[in-house]
Amino acid sequence: MQFVAALFGQGASVVFGHDWREDGVMEAVHGFARQIQPPIPLSKDDAAAEAQPLLRNLLPWPDSPHLGERDLERLSSTLRVESAGLPEELRAPAEEVLRTDRNNDLYRYIRARGLTFLRHRLNKTCDVRLCLGGRRAGAAGRYPGVIEEALLALRENKPLYLAGFLGGATRQVIDAIQGKQMPDDFCGTSPFLLYQEPPVKEFSADTRDDRIIDRNAIWQEFVTAGSAQLIATNGLTAEENEALLHTPVIDQVIELVLIGLSRVWQHRAQSPENMKVANGS
Repeated sequence: MQFVAALFGQGASVVFGHDWREDGVMEAVHGFARQIQPPIPLSKDDAAAEAQPLLRNLLPWPDSPHLGERDLERLSSTLRVESAGLPEELRAPAEEVLRTDRNNDLYRYIRARGLTFLRHRLNKTCDVRLCLGGRRAGAAGRYPGVIEEALLALRENKPLYLAGFLGGATRQVIDAIQGKQMPDDFCGTSPFLLYQEPPVKEFSADTRDDRIIDRNAIWQEFVTAGSAQLIATNGLTAEENEALLHTPVIDQVIELVLIGLSRVWQHRAQSPENMKVANGS
């Protein structure tokens, strides 16, 4: 929560794409939201009419928050939790599969497609992307979350901050950006066969690229972008980006990210209160 507190101190809001799994991330977010909640919270209707809350959590299909309606309403001016949804072509089969057995390829495929859809929504919602750590294996989506989120940010020229001190998937993105050789385990556990022979047909041109798995191509995409694209968009110099990629000191990571954000805000003539930061980890 050090990062979240530092971003709040600059007037930014933070958007998470985490599900409520047993890794403690969203429980920590929930606890932090309770600490900073105003003593007299807004009603649910009033909160919806106000500016975006400080914390926002988009959930991948078909997840729901592990919070009751009363708790969500009480925290509504600080924490907003909402479903990210699905591509239109998958909504009908998704309703059907939830009424039957989830232990099948159709459910796993729609879940994977829903994770990509969530990451597109995060990318559209947020002004900048911050990547820390992240699982390299066991992904339910086509790629590990941090890797796909970093990829989408680069494609849209979003300011991207990569901090390698926690290792994980972020470290692999850093290695690719620095032109290193792709490791054997890069995106090695994705549901490749489901995408080769999908259990449901999709025809929309808007989602064509999202229905492709090609780990070699995305590694090369990071290589081609290189550090130059980070420097061009995130407000940090070459030396500062190099420090961010490799420092093991969290306080230095926070300082560098805040320096970059301040320059991005200044360049865009955008006040910090309007800046939304997507956190991937």
